[in-house]
Order: sequence, then C-alpha cells, then structure tokens
Amino acid sequence: MRIKGRVHYVSAKGSAEMVAESIAREMKIVKEPLLPAYMPENIALMFLGCEGTKADKVTMSFINSLNSSRVANAALFCCNGKKSDAAIQQMAAALKAHGVNVLPKTLVTNGKGGLFAGGKHPSDAELQEARKWAVECEDAVVNK
Repeated sequence: MRIKGRVHYVSAKGSAEMVAESIAREMKIVKEPLLPAYMPENIALMFLGCEGTKADKVTMSFINSLNSSRVANAALFCCNGKKSDAAIQQMAAALKAHGVNVLPKTLVTNGKGGLFAGGKHPSDAELQEARKWAVECEDAVVNK
C-alpha cells in the first residue's frame, strides 16, 4: 500500500473478519477489530466493515469518535445474507457528518455465518472480489 491505511471491523460471526483479512493481506496493512482498537490518527484510507443489515452500536460509536484529521477517506463493506447495503448507508451518513470522505464504491458479501443462518460466509470468489475492490479504493484515493 502506498498510502497510510487500516482495516477496522466488527465480526460476531466471522464473515467481516474474513473480508478484513483478505483486504489487509492484499494491501499489507493492519487489520484490527473494533474491540479493542487503537484510535486511528492521520489515516489516508480506512476500510471499515460490519455484519448484518444494520450497523452495530460498536461500529457507530467508533464512527462518532472520528473526524477528518483522524481518517481522510473511508471504504465501507458489510457481510449479510441478504446482500443489503443498508448498514453501509448508515455508516456512510455518520462518517460524512463527521467530515470523513466516503468512497462511492462499496462491497457487500454473504456473511451471516452460524448454524441458524445456514453457515454462509463469503465465498472464495467474494474474498477475491474484496482484494480487487481494496486496490480500486486505494487507486481512487491516490488519483483523486
């Protein structure tokens, strides 16, 4: 990665962590769950992800502590069985309210996990898509 970046996520079922790991390896950056997480400072690009169709309290609390001097740009992803971007829209609105630029291209993968959710995690193809998406996000920030 040519710019300073991080991956933060909440992953109760393991799906968001799988995506975060793919991004972190591709971009050669730190992957860190939000509990606990060191507050980012002067990050050019932060990847932020969660699971479900609604952003969880931990993610929203984290977002509420951010500003544009901590994080300049955010790339958002979520994992859920419905392939809904509702959580992304919620996170994006909160980030924008705190002055963080939200990249328009987002990522939604499978990812409910667990016995009652059918055990669906992101597929290998979706993890490959996450790696490609991460590179595209970096390019968008570098070339803006």
